[in-house]
Amino acid sequence: MNFVEAMGKACASGEARFNASAPLEGLTPSMASLHGSMRQMIAWVDDFPPTNPESARFGNPAFRLWHGRLLERSNAIITSILEARDGKQSVEEASQNGWEAAAGQLEAKEDISIRQVSCYLHDSFGHATRLDYGTGHESSFLVFLFVLSKVKCLGEVPSLSMLRAVTLSIFNVYLQVTRRLQTDYILEPAGSHGVWGLDDYHCLPFYFGACQLQARGVDPQLTNPKCIAEESLLRDYGDYYLYLSCIRYIQELKKGVPFFESSPMLYDISQTLPSWDKVARGMLRLYQGEVLDKRQVVQHFVFGRLFPATWTPSQAERIAPTETFRTMATPGVATMPVTRAPWAKGVGGGGDVPITRAPWANNSSRSSDTNPTRAPWADRKGPSKPPT
Repeated sequence: MNFVEAMGKACASGEARFNASAPLEGLTPSMASLHGSMRQMIAWVDDFPPTNPESARFGNPAFRLWHGRLLERSNAIITSILEARDGKQSVEEASQNGWEAAAGQLEAKEDISIRQVSCYLHDSFGHATRLDYGTGHESSFLVFLFVLSKVKCLGEVPSLSMLRAVTLSIFNVYLQVTRRLQTDYILEPAGSHGVWGLDDYHCLPFYFGACQLQARGVDPQLTNPKCIAEESLLRDYGDYYLYLSCIRYIQELKKGVPFFESSPMLYDISQTLPSWDKVARGMLRLYQGEVLDKRQVVQHFVFGRLFPATWTPSQAERIAPTETFRTMATPGVATMPVTRAPWAKGVGGGGDVPITRAPWANNSSRSSDTNPTRAPWADRKGPSKPPT
């Protein structure tokens, strides 16, 4: 969480715009190497086109071939990243070496430090068996950057300008890779809250993007969160601001659907919170409460010397995401009605079911007249087998 918050504060400092025409500016050679490798990862999709794309709603099996290549070449990719720490390469040379490593043109080294880092890269782009992607995989990529920082790939002591360049540039190309995987292979959202969540797949880019929009030099038209409702602003500024890029991508995916219907939580945030500072603080709390505090997410992390399990598990239940932002709204300003999941109970509303529970997750303390959504073959008098 300290690393995430430091990345967010770095985005809020310095110049606001991300220079998409010079993505290597401000990076260390090691991070430039990673950037080059991920550019090549995008091209892997062309090598493994989706098979029978109309045969399944989610999860094209061709993704397993893409992920298999990731496993094969990850050691070479990380070798290139670690070798660039000596500072003898320019960022352009390091980026080219990273590209060649991902293209299978550089030989990998066998080293224990490489194995300790590679596991986080393997989990950063989706699950090859379940054919899904979610905030847990995004968090693995964050851990990947975190352990690289511990082995000095971001410099001896990362400066704010360095963290800012890494956050905006590396996450920008990371989103290019994951979005291509999501759209081409139709990866199932892993653990998504659907329309009651921020996004089907991501959380961190919204936090970093909200921080970026607090930096000096932000165009006056963008200083209020309500600006995301203007399509012209999304079109003109989406390449420079991470948050606007995420909103634009959602609207491109869900064409013809009003934004307040496809993303009611994001819409409500934009209408009720008066500043990007409050949006960012809410996003940070949301990430901690809805991602890192969830056993279903952290149970997949690999812990070791570079990322030790020294923390104490949290016992406190956090409030629902919609309430996280509702409590941060300006006093006296009417909040927009939030489209909530059928099973979501607000704090103080008399319910004891958190927002992340399914409608059929029944507590003994709840009333017996609850009528959850049941399968057609479910027998109330006793268990029965589903139809063949």
